[in-house]
Amino acid sequence: MAEMLPLRFRILHYISTVNKACADEIMKALEPEYGTEKQFKKEVFMDHLLDMKANFILDDNDVVLNGKGELIIYYRITDVGRTLLQKYLPKHWKQK
Repeated sequence: MAEMLPLRFRILHYISTVNKACADEIMKALEPEYGTEKQFKKEVFMDHLLDMKANFILDDNDVVLNGKGELIIYYRITDVGRTLLQKYLPKHWKQK
């Protein structure tokens, strides 16, 4: 398996592989890789997502209320985010 990417960059990489994703979906997808890490907490993921949105790396694509009345925000990668991935993603992580 390839070396682990920093969590924030791995979140960005994952979002680049799907049409849209919310924090819970991202956490579920990345749990096999990062689930034992101390930083594997929803608030950490939310901080990363909100920071990347503030820096125009992600955009919130869709907002819905779940069955519990909680606001669920879906994110998608922007062109700025794709440029970052192209520039800094190790070659063996790039999608074929």
